[in-house]
Amino acid sequence: MSALADTLRSLAAVFDARGLGWFVFGAQAVAVRGAPRATQDVDVTLSVRRHELPDLLTELAAEGLSHRYPDIADQLLESGAVLPLRHVSGMEVDLVCAGSGLEALALERATRVTIDGVEVPVAHATDLVVMKLLAGRGKDLDDARALLASGDVDVAEARALLSQLEEALARGDLLPRLREALDDCGDGHIAAYNGDPICR
Repeated sequence: MSALADTLRSLAAVFDARGLGWFVFGAQAVAVRGAPRATQDVDVTLSVRRHELPDLLTELAAEGLSHRYPDIADQLLESGAVLPLRHVSGMEVDLVCAGSGLEALALERATRVTIDGVEVPVAHATDLVVMKLLAGRGKDLDDARALLASGDVDVAEARALLSQLEEALARGDLLPRLREALDDCGDGHIAAYNGDPICR
């Protein structure tokens, strides 16, 4: 079994047993949604009450997942929304505590998909595109274009979410990023999809 499969199996063993809402996002999710690329970590969003985290981390430790920075673990637990973990296999995990808004919506729309032989919830392609355009790094924009080219993205929904984020965050760069990604993706062939062009 691979390090990725071992890590996902350990996460699922704890989260599913507790009945917690969670999903894989980031490069592993992008890969399974149709845009493969190499990565050495796993990004997971989890819906959990903060007071439950200490017990949860104890259970994760029993499954081979420990804190990457034990010296500041307590500080990160109190103040951070991201918990950096490492599985005994060597695979690193960034565990994000879900907030409201985009993460809550992504939790509702995540579907179970098999990754390396392990069935786990994975963020929908539409939500992944929004996350990638929001992050805005070069590799994120490449991922967004690849996801758009897959044909699984609801472009109208992505545009609506990005518009809401622009207003909430006082930004004006997200919708232009979507338009640029649509213009650049695939081999340049454009087809109508939900009132907006999408790459084919």
